[in-house]
Amino acid sequence: MSFSWCQNSWFKGNLKGIDDLSFELNIKGVEDDVWEEKIYTYIKLKLMEQDIQLLENLIPKMVLDINIIDSRVEQVSSFLVQLSIYGYSVSETDYYKSFSDSKISKSLMTSKIFSYEIIGQTNSMKLYKDIEKNINNTLSLFLNHWYNDNPTKQF
Repeated sequence: MSFSWCQNSWFKGNLKGIDDLSFELNIKGVEDDVWEEKIYTYIKLKLMEQDIQLLENLIPKMVLDINIIDSRVEQVSSFLVQLSIYGYSVSETDYYKSFSDSKISKSLMTSKIFSYEIIGQTNSMKLYKDIEKNINNTLSLFLNHWYNDNPTKQF
């Protein structure tokens, strides 16, 4: 089994003030509705433990992408687990222009405010278990960043 971490730390403060999220789960490479529901329920419960509510809002949005190449013929199967948080942002020029105009910019964009991904290889027998372990690691990393940006939520 091998893993590759592909991301440095995100800038402090990106997750400040996020109390609720919408959530989207995208799984490509396998058709297993029971396992997909298990992953969805796990994420939902893990966020509810931290008092982060899942709402139907558009933004901020948590997207968990799981791409799987399950090779039952070869010895090695591969996967990618990517967790992204999307939020609204404004361009630098619009931001500074709003100071001179004394108006709030209406030119909001959607951008990634947090992202982390893990690429791994394992055998087919341990594929789901290893993906679940990496989902847990990725979600724990997100929650650590979230607590760093929202320290009062720890109490």
